Amino acid sequence: MKSLLLAVLAAYVVAAIHAVLAFLNKRRTLQRVSEWSMAIGFALHTAALIANWAIYGHYPLFYRSETLSFLAWTLVASYALVLYRYRARPLGAVTLPLVSLLIFIAVIVTSAAPDRAEASILSATWLFPVHTTLLLFAYGAFFVVFLASVMYLLQERELKLKTFSAIFHRLPSLTTVNEIATSSAAIGLTLLTVGIATGMIWASSRDGRLWHNDPKEIFAALTWLLYVLLILYRSTSVWRGRKAAWLGVAGFALVLLTFFATRLMGGYHVFG
Repeated sequence: MKSLLLAVLAAYVVAAIHAVLAFLNKRRTLQRVSEWSMAIGFALHTAALIANWAIYGHYPLFYRSETLSFLAWTLVASYALVLYRYRARPLGAVTLPLVSLLIFIAVIVTSAAPDRAEASILSATWLFPVHTTLLLFAYGAFFVVFLASVMYLLQERELKLKTFSAIFHRLPSLTTVNEIATSSAAIGLTLLTVGIATGMIWASSRDGRLWHNDPKEIFAALTWLLYVLLILYRSTSVWRGRKAAWLGVAGFALVLLTFFATRLMGGYHVFG
Protein backbone atom coordinates (compact mmCIF):
# COMPACT_ATOMS: atom_id res chain seq x y z
CA MET A 1 0.00 0.00 0.00
CA LYS A 2 2.84 2.42 0.76
CA SER A 3 4.20 2.02 -2.77
CA LEU A 4 0.89 3.22 -4.19
CA LEU A 5 0.79 6.10 -1.72
CA LEU A 6 4.34 7.05 -2.75
CA ALA A 7 3.15 7.23 -6.36
CA VAL A 8 0.32 9.49 -5.17
CA LEU A 9 2.85 11.66 -3.34
CA ALA A 10 5.02 11.94 -6.45
CA ALA A 11 2.07 13.04 -8.58
CA TYR A 12 0.95 15.62 -6.02
CA VAL A 13 4.48 16.99 -5.61
CA VAL A 14 4.75 17.50 -9.38
CA ALA A 15 1.33 19.17 -9.34
CA ALA A 16 2.32 21.40 -6.41
CA ILE A 17 5.61 22.53 -7.98
CA HIS A 18 3.93 23.40 -11.28
CA ALA A 19 1.03 25.15 -9.51
CA VAL A 20 3.47 27.39 -7.65
CA LEU A 21 5.49 28.08 -10.80
CA ALA A 22 2.28 28.78 -12.75
CA PHE A 23 1.21 31.26 -10.07
CA LEU A 24 4.58 33.03 -10.17
CA ASN A 25 5.04 33.01 -13.95
CA LYS A 26 1.39 33.04 -15.14
CA ARG A 27 2.10 30.35 -17.74
CA ARG A 28 -0.83 28.22 -18.85
CA THR A 29 1.45 25.31 -19.83
CA LEU A 30 2.67 24.97 -16.24
CA GLN A 31 -0.92 25.13 -15.00
CA ARG A 32 -2.00 22.38 -17.39
CA VAL A 33 0.83 20.14 -16.20
CA SER A 34 -0.25 20.82 -12.61
CA GLU A 35 -3.88 19.96 -13.33
CA TRP A 36 -3.06 16.76 -15.22
CA SER A 37 -0.65 15.64 -12.52
CA MET A 38 -3.24 16.41 -9.85
CA ALA A 39 -5.86 14.38 -11.76
CA ILE A 40 -3.50 11.41 -11.99
CA GLY A 41 -2.63 11.72 -8.31
CA PHE A 42 -6.30 11.95 -7.34
CA ALA A 43 -7.15 8.83 -9.36
CA LEU A 44 -4.29 6.90 -7.76
CA HIS A 45 -5.25 8.29 -4.35
CA THR A 46 -8.84 7.12 -4.78
CA ALA A 47 -7.59 3.67 -5.76
CA ALA A 48 -5.31 3.62 -2.70
CA LEU A 49 -8.19 4.44 -0.35
CA ILE A 50 -10.39 1.74 -1.89
CA ALA A 51 -7.57 -0.81 -1.77
CA ASN A 52 -6.86 0.07 1.87
CA TRP A 53 -10.53 -0.49 2.72
CA ALA A 54 -10.59 -3.83 0.87
CA ILE A 55 -7.32 -5.16 2.29
CA TYR A 56 -7.68 -4.17 5.94
CA GLY A 57 -11.44 -4.58 6.21
CA HIS A 58 -12.28 -1.21 7.77
CA TYR A 59 -13.17 2.21 6.45
CA PRO A 60 -9.90 4.11 5.81
CA LEU A 61 -10.56 6.77 8.41
CA PHE A 62 -9.63 5.07 11.66
CA TYR A 63 -5.85 5.33 12.08
CA ARG A 64 -3.92 8.61 12.04
CA SER A 65 -2.16 7.96 8.73
CA GLU A 66 -5.47 7.05 7.10
CA THR A 67 -7.13 10.19 8.41
CA LEU A 68 -4.35 12.43 7.06
CA SER A 69 -4.50 10.69 3.70
CA PHE A 70 -8.28 11.01 3.53
CA LEU A 71 -8.10 14.68 4.54
CA ALA A 72 -5.64 15.31 1.71
CA TRP A 73 -8.05 13.57 -0.67
CA THR A 74 -10.93 15.85 0.40
CA LEU A 75 -8.73 18.93 -0.04
CA VAL A 76 -7.91 17.92 -3.61
CA ALA A 77 -11.59 17.26 -4.31
CA SER A 78 -12.55 20.65 -2.85
CA TYR A 79 -9.90 22.47 -4.89
CA ALA A 80 -10.95 20.63 -8.05
CA LEU A 81 -14.57 21.75 -7.57
CA VAL A 82 -13.50 25.38 -7.05
CA LEU A 83 -11.23 25.14 -10.10
CA TYR A 84 -14.09 23.77 -12.20
CA ARG A 85 -16.65 26.34 -10.99
CA TYR A 86 -14.57 29.51 -10.63
CA ARG A 87 -11.29 28.79 -12.45
CA ALA A 88 -9.57 30.05 -9.28
CA ARG A 89 -6.16 28.54 -10.06
CA PRO A 90 -4.19 30.50 -7.42
CA LEU A 91 -5.73 28.31 -4.69
CA GLY A 92 -3.67 25.42 -6.02
CA ALA A 93 -0.40 27.18 -5.14
CA VAL A 94 -1.32 26.71 -1.47
CA THR A 95 -3.60 23.67 -1.52
CA LEU A 96 -1.37 21.29 -3.47
CA PRO A 97 1.80 21.84 -1.36
CA LEU A 98 -0.31 21.26 1.76
CA VAL A 99 -1.77 18.10 0.24
CA SER A 100 1.74 16.87 -0.58
CA LEU A 101 2.81 17.51 3.00
CA LEU A 102 -0.18 15.59 4.40
CA ILE A 103 0.53 12.61 2.15
CA PHE A 104 4.21 12.69 3.10
CA ILE A 105 3.30 12.60 6.80
CA ALA A 106 0.77 9.83 6.13
CA VAL A 107 3.53 7.76 4.49
CA ILE A 108 6.06 8.13 7.30
CA VAL A 109 3.80 8.27 10.36
CA THR A 110 3.34 5.22 12.54
CA SER A 111 -0.02 5.40 14.26
CA ALA A 112 -0.55 4.17 17.78
CA ALA A 113 -3.35 2.05 16.43
CA PRO A 114 -6.33 0.84 18.44
CA ASP A 115 -7.41 -2.77 18.25
CA ARG A 116 -8.16 -3.89 14.68
CA ALA A 117 -11.26 -5.75 15.82
CA GLU A 118 -12.64 -2.50 17.20
CA ALA A 119 -11.87 -0.74 13.92
CA SER A 120 -13.82 -3.38 12.01
CA ILE A 121 -16.76 -3.12 14.40
CA LEU A 122 -16.89 0.67 14.11
CA SER A 123 -16.66 0.54 10.34
CA ALA A 124 -19.37 -2.10 10.11
CA THR A 125 -22.11 0.48 10.71
CA TRP A 126 -22.92 2.89 7.90
CA LEU A 127 -22.98 5.76 10.39
CA PHE A 128 -19.22 5.74 10.97
CA PRO A 129 -18.22 6.22 7.30
CA VAL A 130 -20.96 8.81 6.74
CA HIS A 131 -20.13 10.73 9.93
CA THR A 132 -16.38 10.89 9.37
CA THR A 133 -16.54 11.50 5.61
CA LEU A 134 -18.98 14.39 5.96
CA LEU A 135 -16.82 16.04 8.62
CA LEU A 136 -13.63 15.83 6.58
CA PHE A 137 -15.36 17.22 3.49
CA ALA A 138 -16.69 20.02 5.70
CA TYR A 139 -13.11 20.73 6.81
CA GLY A 140 -12.08 20.80 3.13
CA ALA A 141 -14.79 23.37 2.40
CA PHE A 142 -13.75 25.47 5.38
CA PHE A 143 -10.15 25.40 4.14
CA VAL A 144 -11.38 26.93 0.89
CA VAL A 145 -13.21 29.58 2.93
CA PHE A 146 -9.96 30.29 4.77
CA LEU A 147 -7.94 30.68 1.56
CA ALA A 148 -10.60 32.88 0.00
CA SER A 149 -10.71 35.01 3.17
CA VAL A 150 -6.93 35.47 3.17
CA MET A 151 -6.96 36.42 -0.52
CA TYR A 152 -9.73 38.93 0.17
CA LEU A 153 -7.79 40.50 3.03
CA LEU A 154 -4.61 40.75 0.94
CA GLN A 155 -6.40 42.42 -1.97
CA GLU A 156 -8.47 44.68 0.25
CA ARG A 157 -5.33 45.89 2.02
CA GLU A 158 -3.54 46.68 -1.24
CA LEU A 159 -6.59 48.48 -2.60
CA LYS A 160 -6.77 50.55 0.56
CA LEU A 161 -3.06 51.42 0.42
CA LYS A 162 -3.10 51.75 -3.38
CA THR A 163 0.04 49.59 -3.60
CA PHE A 164 -0.54 46.86 -6.14
CA SER A 165 2.03 44.07 -6.00
CA ALA A 166 2.48 41.23 -8.48
CA ILE A 167 0.45 38.95 -6.20
CA PHE A 168 -2.53 41.31 -6.39
CA HIS A 169 -2.75 40.89 -10.16
CA ARG A 170 -2.56 37.09 -9.88
CA LEU A 171 -5.47 36.66 -7.49
CA PRO A 172 -9.16 36.34 -8.47
CA SER A 173 -11.29 39.45 -8.21
CA LEU A 174 -12.80 40.48 -4.86
CA THR A 175 -16.25 39.56 -6.17
CA THR A 176 -15.10 36.06 -7.14
CA VAL A 177 -13.24 35.56 -3.87
CA ASN A 178 -16.28 36.67 -1.88
CA GLU A 179 -18.53 34.30 -3.84
CA ILE A 180 -16.14 31.40 -3.29
CA ALA A 181 -16.05 32.08 0.46
CA THR A 182 -19.83 32.40 0.74
CA SER A 183 -20.72 29.27 -1.23
CA SER A 184 -17.96 27.19 0.42
CA ALA A 185 -19.09 28.29 3.89
CA ALA A 186 -22.68 27.28 3.10
CA ILE A 187 -21.60 23.88 1.76
CA GLY A 188 -19.24 23.30 4.68
CA LEU A 189 -21.87 24.24 7.25
CA THR A 190 -24.38 21.86 5.66
CA LEU A 191 -21.87 19.00 5.67
CA LEU A 192 -20.84 19.79 9.26
CA THR A 193 -24.47 19.86 10.42
CA VAL A 194 -25.28 16.48 8.90
CA GLY A 195 -21.94 15.11 10.09
CA ILE A 196 -22.58 16.16 13.69
CA ALA A 197 -26.14 14.79 13.52
CA THR A 198 -25.01 11.37 12.26
CA GLY A 199 -22.27 11.36 14.90
CA MET A 200 -24.83 11.90 17.63
CA ILE A 201 -27.03 9.11 16.25
CA TRP A 202 -23.99 6.83 16.05
CA ALA A 203 -22.99 7.66 19.63
CA SER A 204 -26.54 6.98 20.83
CA SER A 205 -26.56 3.60 19.10
CA ARG A 206 -23.26 2.68 20.79
CA ASP A 207 -23.97 3.61 24.40
CA GLY A 208 -27.30 5.42 24.52
CA ARG A 209 -25.81 8.93 24.87
CA LEU A 210 -26.13 11.69 22.27
CA TRP A 211 -23.52 13.93 23.94
CA HIS A 212 -20.37 12.94 25.85
CA ASN A 213 -19.01 16.40 26.64
CA ASP A 214 -15.94 15.35 24.66
CA PRO A 215 -13.38 18.05 23.61
CA LYS A 216 -13.91 17.25 19.93
CA GLU A 217 -17.68 17.52 20.35
CA ILE A 218 -17.37 20.86 22.14
CA PHE A 219 -15.04 22.36 19.54
CA ALA A 220 -17.20 20.98 16.71
CA ALA A 221 -20.23 22.69 18.26
CA LEU A 222 -18.30 25.97 18.58
CA THR A 223 -17.17 25.66 14.97
CA TRP A 224 -20.77 25.09 13.88
CA LEU A 225 -21.93 28.19 15.76
CA LEU A 226 -19.19 30.35 14.27
CA TYR A 227 -20.00 29.34 10.69
CA VAL A 228 -23.71 29.90 11.33
CA LEU A 229 -22.76 33.45 12.36
CA LEU A 230 -20.56 33.76 9.27
CA ILE A 231 -23.43 32.77 6.97
CA LEU A 232 -25.82 35.14 8.75
CA TYR A 233 -23.38 38.04 8.71
CA ARG A 234 -22.49 37.53 5.06
CA SER A 235 -26.18 38.05 4.26
CA THR A 236 -26.03 41.57 5.72
CA SER A 237 -24.32 44.60 4.22
CA VAL A 238 -22.61 45.41 7.53
CA TRP A 239 -20.57 42.19 7.69
CA ARG A 240 -19.68 41.68 4.06
CA GLY A 241 -16.07 41.97 3.06
CA ARG A 242 -13.28 42.47 5.57
CA LYS A 243 -15.16 41.54 8.74
CA ALA A 244 -16.58 38.39 7.16
CA ALA A 245 -13.10 37.48 5.90
CA TRP A 246 -11.64 37.73 9.39
CA LEU A 247 -14.49 35.56 10.67
CA GLY A 248 -13.56 32.99 8.00
CA VAL A 249 -9.98 32.98 9.28
CA ALA A 250 -11.15 32.58 12.88
CA GLY A 251 -13.46 29.76 11.84
CA PHE A 252 -10.61 27.80 10.30
CA ALA A 253 -8.56 28.27 13.48
CA LEU A 254 -11.41 26.50 15.31
CA VAL A 255 -11.38 23.78 12.65
CA LEU A 256 -7.67 23.19 13.32
CA LEU A 257 -8.35 22.99 17.06
CA THR A 258 -11.16 20.52 16.42
CA PHE A 259 -9.06 18.32 14.16
CA PHE A 260 -5.64 18.43 15.82
CA ALA A 261 -5.62 19.93 19.31
CA THR A 262 -8.51 17.86 20.67
CA ARG A 263 -6.54 14.69 19.94
CA LEU A 264 -4.14 15.69 22.71
CA MET A 265 -6.98 16.11 25.20
CA GLY A 266 -8.21 12.53 25.08
CA GLY A 267 -11.88 11.74 25.41
CA TYR A 268 -14.49 9.72 23.58
CA HIS A 269 -13.04 10.18 20.07
CA VAL A 270 -9.98 7.99 20.44
CA PHE A 271 -9.71 6.85 16.82
CA GLY A 272 -7.59 8.67 14.23
